[in-house]
Amino acid sequence: MIKKFIKDLLPRRLLPRLLLIFLVPLIIIQCSVIFFFYDRHWEKIINRFSNIAGNKINLLSDFYMKNSLEDTKNIAQTLNIKVSLSKSTDEDVKTKSRLENKIFQTIKNRVDENIKIDFQENFVSFFLPVNNHYLKIDFPKKYLLSETPTIYILWIIFTSLVLSLIAFLFLRIQIRAIFRLAQSAENFGRGNKIKNFKPEGAMEIRAAGNAFIKMQKRINNYIEQKTSFLAGISHDLGTIITRIKLRLELLDNKKDTLQIKKDVETMQLFLKEYLEYSKKNSSSKFETVNILKLISEVVQSSKKKNKEIKINCSKNLRINTDKNSLFRIIFNLFENASRYGSIIYVNVNRKNQNVVINIEDNGPGIDAKFIKQIFKPFYKIDNSRNLNKSGSGLGLSIAKDLAKNINSKITCSNSKNLNGCLFSIELPYKK
Repeated sequence: MIKKFIKDLLPRRLLPRLLLIFLVPLIIIQCSVIFFFYDRHWEKIINRFSNIAGNKINLLSDFYMKNSLEDTKNIAQTLNIKVSLSKSTDEDVKTKSRLENKIFQTIKNRVDENIKIDFQENFVSFFLPVNNHYLKIDFPKKYLLSETPTIYILWIIFTSLVLSLIAFLFLRIQIRAIFRLAQSAENFGRGNKIKNFKPEGAMEIRAAGNAFIKMQKRINNYIEQKTSFLAGISHDLGTIITRIKLRLELLDNKKDTLQIKKDVETMQLFLKEYLEYSKKNSSSKFETVNILKLISEVVQSSKKKNKEIKINCSKNLRINTDKNSLFRIIFNLFENASRYGSIIYVNVNRKNQNVVINIEDNGPGIDAKFIKQIFKPFYKIDNSRNLNKSGSGLGLSIAKDLAKNINSKITCSNSKNLNGCLFSIELPYKK
C-alpha cells in the first residue's frame, strides 16, 4: 500500500525524477544550515550585542545619577549614542520579531525589569525610569541587529537557484540525448530510415548510441541479405516452375496434369508471398489518399470477381498516409475475405480522430482462441477457414507489419452481420 502510494506520488518522467534527486538533498541541507545558523550563531551574536548595549545603558544611567544631563550627553556622544529625558513612553510599543524580543529580554535581565524599548527604522530607543521621568537612550540599530545573516541567507538562496538552473540545463541535455536515442530506435523499429542520428550526451549515453548504430547496420545487412536470398530463390525457382508449366501444357493427358498445374500455381503464389514478406518494411512518402478510390482499385485488382461486394464509404473522405502500404493492407485483407466468403462488405466511417475500415465476410469465421495468433508469420489454423485453401500464412502478418509503419492497427473479430470474419483497420485521420 505504501509502496504504491510512493510510486503514484513520484513523477513518471526521468527529468523530474533527476531534478527531485538533486533538489531534495539540496533543500534539506540549506534548511539545516539556516536552522543551525539561527539557533547557534545568530542568537549568540545577538546575545553578545545585547549584553554590550546593556553595559552601556548601565554606564550612562549611573553617570547620569552622579552628574548632570549635559555631561551624560557628552559621554554618550563619544559612544555614538543619543541621550535625552522623556516624561512618558508609548505604552503600545511592542517588539516585532523573535530576535527583537530576545534583545528586549536580555537587556531587561541585565539592566532593569521596568525598562521599555521601541524599535524604529534606523535606531532603537530604551526608556529607563529614573526619578519621576525616563532616561531615553537611542542606539543605532546596527549596534543590536546585524545585516550579515540576511545577506548570508539571500546568498544561500541565490547560489542554490543558480546551481539548480545549471543542473536543470545539464540534465535536460542528457535527457534530450536519451529521448533522441529512444525516438530513433522507435522509428527504426517501424522500418523507417534513420537520418542524421549522432550519439551525444554523457559517455554512457554515447556508448548506447554507438551500440544502436552498430545494431542498425547489422540488422540492415541481415535484411538485405535475406531479401537478396529470397529474391534469388524466387527467381531461380520461378524459372524452373515456368518450365514445368510449359512441359505440362505439351502433355496430351490433360486430366492427369490438372492437379499438378494447381500445385504449381500454389508454389508460384507461395514464392510471391515470400518475396513480399521479405520487402514488407519498405516505406514510401505520405500523401493524400481518397479512401473510396483506393478500395475500388483493390477490388478491381482482385482475381476473385464472382463475389457479392458492397462498399459503404464517403466519396470525399481523404487521409494523409502511405498509399502503397495502405493498398497492400486492404488488398491482403480483401483477398483473405474473398478466399473464404462469397459476400464481402467494406464499411468506412469516422470514429473520433480516426478512420475505421471494416472488411467482413460470410465465411466460417475464426475461433476466439486463434484470433491473437493469426497475425504470426506462417501460422495456419486447422479449421474450416483454412481447409483446402491455398496460402502461405503470410498475408495477415504482412498487413499487420505494414499497419505499424503507417501508425495504424488491425483488429480481428467475428462479424455479427454476416456471421463470418471482421477485420478492422484503424488509421489516424489527417488530411
